[in-house]
Amino acid sequence: MMTERDLRGTSNQQQSALRYLKGTMDVMEQIGAKMLVGPLYSSVGRAEAVTDEDYKAQWNTVVDNLRVLCDYARLKGLTLAIEPLNRFETDFINTCEQALKLINDVNKDNLFIHLDTFHMNIEEKDLAASIRKAGKKLGLVHACGTDRGTPGNDHIDWGKIIAALKDINYEGQLVIESFTKEVKSIARAAAIWRDIEISGEEIAVKGLASLRSIQMKNK
Repeated sequence: MMTERDLRGTSNQQQSALRYLKGTMDVMEQIGAKMLVGPLYSSVGRAEAVTDEDYKAQWNTVVDNLRVLCDYARLKGLTLAIEPLNRFETDFINTCEQALKLINDVNKDNLFIHLDTFHMNIEEKDLAASIRKAGKKLGLVHACGTDRGTPGNDHIDWGKIIAALKDINYEGQLVIESFTKEVKSIARAAAIWRDIEISGEEIAVKGLASLRSIQMKNK
């Protein structure tokens, strides 16, 4: 979300975020989308050192706001999934364990976790173990190379990722989320300053082939 929309921000930022996310869900209902995902708890790029007391106050605020959004989502038959981000993009939720604690405190059965291998590579001790920890609460997985490039063209052990997903009987989507410099606004937001891959098409084609190959080996 943008800086003017933040579920742990000022009263105006919170209300702006709630309006925006509810409006997004209204559109989702119209087009048949089923899950709203991402770092819904705060604006991306807000990374700051706060006291334990301030963090707890922010936490309680986010819990209250997510409950409101979960109730609204339920009316529309939708689910939500919160995404931990790396420490350079947020100071609030960085790990699977933190996200699961937030989900537990919100205590709504339509709130899940969205894991992204790029962020996990920075923050998790063991990517596969984190996937297993998420278990039935795993709502979406982003497959992204360690450099934001093609999954399989990096140093992640994708075999272990696929095996962990099989162990928890994950039946959701495995989405390739990688970037090039072609879309300037996205490139700036994701700090893509060099040609990590040749093109978005190559990321999609080679990434899909790689993931399918790994999946076949793990059958």
